Amino acid sequence: MQHKHFIKAAFFLAFLAWVAVAVQFGTASLQAQKPASGKDKFPDQHAGEPGSPTRPDKQVSDLTRNVTAKLPQLGSSDQKVVVRNLIDQHLFAAMKADGVPHAPLTNDYEFCRRVYLDLIGRIPTPEQLQAFVSNKSADKRERLIDTLIDSEEWVQQWGYWFGDLFRVCGNRIGNPTLKHFDAWIRQSLRTDKPYDRFVTEMLTANAPNTNWMPDAAASGFLTRWHVTGVTMYHDNYEDTADEIIVNASRIFLGINYQCISCHGGKGFLEKVSLDLTGKKRSDFWAMGAFFGKTRVRVVTYQDRYTVTEDGTGYDTKATSMVRLQRDGSGTIQPAFILTGEKADTTKPLRQQFARMLTTNPQFARATVNLVWKQFFGLGIVDPVDSFDMARQDPRAKLPEPWTCQPTNDDLLNALAGDFIKNKFSLKQLMRTMAKSSAYQLSSRFDGDWKESFTPYFARHYVRQMTAEQLHDSICLATEVFGDYKRRDWTYETPIAPVKFWTEASSPEDIGNGEAKGFLRTFGQANREQFDRQPGGSVLQAMSLMNNPFVTRRVQAANNSRVEQLVKSAKSNAEIIDELYLATLSRHPLPQEKQLALSWLDQDRKQGAEDLHWSLLNKLDFVFNY
Repeated sequence: MQHKHFIKAAFFLAFLAWVAVAVQFGTASLQAQKPASGKDKFPDQHAGEPGSPTRPDKQVSDLTRNVTAKLPQLGSSDQKVVVRNLIDQHLFAAMKADGVPHAPLTNDYEFCRRVYLDLIGRIPTPEQLQAFVSNKSADKRERLIDTLIDSEEWVQQWGYWFGDLFRVCGNRIGNPTLKHFDAWIRQSLRTDKPYDRFVTEMLTANAPNTNWMPDAAASGFLTRWHVTGVTMYHDNYEDTADEIIVNASRIFLGINYQCISCHGGKGFLEKVSLDLTGKKRSDFWAMGAFFGKTRVRVVTYQDRYTVTEDGTGYDTKATSMVRLQRDGSGTIQPAFILTGEKADTTKPLRQQFARMLTTNPQFARATVNLVWKQFFGLGIVDPVDSFDMARQDPRAKLPEPWTCQPTNDDLLNALAGDFIKNKFSLKQLMRTMAKSSAYQLSSRFDGDWKESFTPYFARHYVRQMTAEQLHDSICLATEVFGDYKRRDWTYETPIAPVKFWTEASSPEDIGNGEAKGFLRTFGQANREQFDRQPGGSVLQAMSLMNNPFVTRRVQAANNSRVEQLVKSAKSNAEIIDELYLATLSRHPLPQEKQLALSWLDQDRKQGAEDLHWSLLNKLDFVFNY
């Protein structure tokens, strides 16, 4: 590109800003996750200061302050901040009581971009954006939220998100299983299946048919945590039960019992969890015993499984391939760790476990906290899977230096109660969050921002786009889509290509190396081995500049947006406006437009290509603010 050096000079400061933020964000992310050193027998898992792992408030606050300082100042909404629902009642009451000021409402352009990213995982098109901004209806924000939540795009975005959460991958559950489990998840979301039933069906599903029929799809959650024994064909049932309990508790209760699956809490967890310090390994085995009769069997490796309930019970004499050997005391009585309720062993055990789990208040509290973080960028309890059950009541007297864990316990309980009242509707939960004034606050803050304001959610917190959001938004902005062929997992019908990554069943569903490499650079989850990797890096900044996934899409070829615009009758000024709206979801500032016009007036094609490339490398494209 002949203007490349000129453009690099013009945008050099913006690029340095992106690199600086990326490095700071990445370093802070690692520091927030890294435990302190200690003399613990398991230092990597257990060491740290009281309350470890620590809340990421400073990281979130610093990132937001640094990014917003570099964003163009476009102004806020002229609407007053009013109390719209229970979220606002609790948050603004807390701010008023403690003298914490808050940001104004964000403007329509930023709100539209934010809600599209959060609800359907991609930026709006110029047509969608301008239709919303030009709409004069007083309730247009509420109506847009309803439209997006009721769309198929919402199903695809959150279907993929739950696939990450449940770690759905064909390597573990077999490819036909992957197909049916993913389809079942998305259909459950499409129909707004009550989340307590959603979870119950996964925990209680059977799959007696070795041909793996779609009606057994819900058992994909259980088969995902299957552990093979000495050989791939030898099934280690107790280890599988342990894995199910660890992950079901982490995902559905927000509690990590991994530590006490190997040893008791006393002498190990005093600096990590006040509650777990008093728990024994036998307490964990009692939870695993709910799955003691469950048998997940490999029929054909990586292809078919059966899930039945014909075992003899959880046996502590069984060999352990994953954890320290159990004590060999024999069979264990199933008991729910949060309440001590024991199972009736004459009745199906998994159904009892599902009932105890989904009717316990912690199930609703953990779920709303998990979803809250996706909308607000910081959990009421954070990390979301590290609830310490001894520190949930602000009225309880706790030994120093422990403090109550939720930053707003009343809000967390009110949200959980509303979730239960609305029959565990995920759609209604998201509506409540997105329609609140608190969610619609600007990320910009007038005045002196103090880190102590962070737990009050007095401004909207900036987040880097996820790998999939970035991928899908680049495709949408450039109008060069992947048209990805999906791998043939022995589907019964032809597999239609997909345009957006969130339409795929899992990361392994698409074999395109260029796209997969780009996504991995931006922290895409590997569902087989690890969760999403947060944080920025210089490699990410360089990838946006030089990766063919980006540079190929800004060329005036392949029927790209640039090619369509350059060949159209639109003026150079109109081309610049559309590229800004399509990429940054805003109009260019006067000085930005003047500079861009100088490029296009000199060479319309080259200038348009260079402009689009530069817009994809700006902070206000990469971050969700």
